[in-house]
Amino acid sequence: MAEVLRLKAELEEQEVILETADGEERKYVLKELIGKQRNKYMNLMSGRMRVSPQGKVLGFKNFDGMQADLLMKCLYREGDLVSQEEIEELPASTQQALFEKAQSLSGLDNDDQGEKDPN
Repeated sequence: MAEVLRLKAELEEQEVILETADGEERKYVLKELIGKQRNKYMNLMSGRMRVSPQGKVLGFKNFDGMQADLLMKCLYREGDLVSQEEIEELPASTQQALFEKAQSLSGLDNDDQGEKDPN
């Protein structure tokens, strides 16, 4: 008999506390994307990729707002989504840490997304 796959249909969340340069603590929440949001984000990112004539991904065409595009869909402060402007004013290392956690929460950090190059 096959093993039963039991899942909980509840979005994951991660509380985040950012300390500002003056010592103020700001509370945020990172939330997992729903499937529709995740798919839209993946489509947006695929449009930024440079692809060879053979279909191999060569890299990104444009990095502007790449991390903010994800974070402004899943980073909340006091119940509201955080603006792109606020996200882009954060230190790069802070953005990177939030981006990586957001990817992880929404299953965007897997290497098996999209099509793999068979070679």
